[in-house]
Amino acid sequence: MRKFASQVVIPRASRASSALMLLMLLLWTQFLCSCSLMKPAPDDTKGVQQWLVIPVFFATNRTYTGKNGGVEYSEEQNDTGLLFGVKNVLVPYPVRTPLDATIEERMQWHRFKIDSDAKKLSRSVPPALCSIKNATLTREEVVAAFDSYRDKSQSKETVIFLHGCCATFDTSLARAARIASHMQMPVLLYDWVSPKGFTRYLENETLAEQTVDDFLYFLRRVQKKLGAKQMTLLAHSMGALILDRALVRRGADFDAKVSDNEPLDARGANPQFKELIMSNADVDGKTFLNHAGNFASNGSVTRVYYSRTDDRLKASAFSHGGFRRLGSPGKLTASLARTPGLEMIDITDAKTNHELPYWIVSNMHKYGNLGPVKDFQLQKLDTGVFELTRTASPLAEPSGLE
Repeated sequence: MRKFASQVVIPRASRASSALMLLMLLLWTQFLCSCSLMKPAPDDTKGVQQWLVIPVFFATNRTYTGKNGGVEYSEEQNDTGLLFGVKNVLVPYPVRTPLDATIEERMQWHRFKIDSDAKKLSRSVPPALCSIKNATLTREEVVAAFDSYRDKSQSKETVIFLHGCCATFDTSLARAARIASHMQMPVLLYDWVSPKGFTRYLENETLAEQTVDDFLYFLRRVQKKLGAKQMTLLAHSMGALILDRALVRRGADFDAKVSDNEPLDARGANPQFKELIMSNADVDGKTFLNHAGNFASNGSVTRVYYSRTDDRLKASAFSHGGFRRLGSPGKLTASLARTPGLEMIDITDAKTNHELPYWIVSNMHKYGNLGPVKDFQLQKLDTGVFELTRTASPLAEPSGLE
């Protein structure tokens, strides 16, 4: 047997193929481990002097690590289910979305100005600037507190936000607060364990899959309380994976008892949410296309914001065998746009890379177009396909756009 084994010859083509696979693996490992290969997110605080303090209500499956009443959570999943609370966040004042003092007062936000370098600004908000104090809350307490907040805001709408890959608790809160400042309505953050660092990408993807069931249960409870027509669901990056899976399952597992305070709509189906937003979606484009109609049927309108130059999604596509992601769909764009109720919006010219295009998402939700913005325009390329293009006018705000 030994003699026979020693005489086995591996074909040259097989050796070359194995070597190529090993080389690709090494290159991919280096790619994941090298931060220098990834363009950093644009600095959206450069030149900002006006700031807002915004309270964000949240549900999280992270482990609580706060001390002396602090609202802090780790990168580890807890064993007890969702935890709840509210925390104040400091974010730049929005310029491209009109905001007046009346809205600030109703939303219980505080505006202040700084003259120093924003990078040296502490993100720990002084209690004196917080109309709503930071707190951890029980399930019953967060329902009552969020109800009170919504009543005082005089907003009939609520945004449910799902963050993306590799984000800490505070990073996710900051994005939720930015969404609130632009959309000017209460935002409820669904925060899931997503260990920081792109080298933990595959771990994040598995954790996202694991939280789908909990999110769907959470969504049903919130829908029963608020009503689907008053809710907009916004998912960024890998958060789109959770939203995609949950809404397809929502249709497949429909039970009228889930929404017994909401009658079936005219279609005899689940009540539709006001809008479904998928920004820089890190899900397989072709898989989404296969059930896009089922997904979009959950909302009155579905908007997919995509970029042709998103480096995170290029890396994700590489790690998934070269298959296009929904947030950078390439030739799949036209087919996706033929889905009833779904719009594909190319935001490449905004140069936000993989960051949320806050003002674009907000103004499209509010006006159905770019609103009062003059330095960009939205062109219709085909049925359901739109492209953001920069005009010759100068930028109106330092929001990280280049």
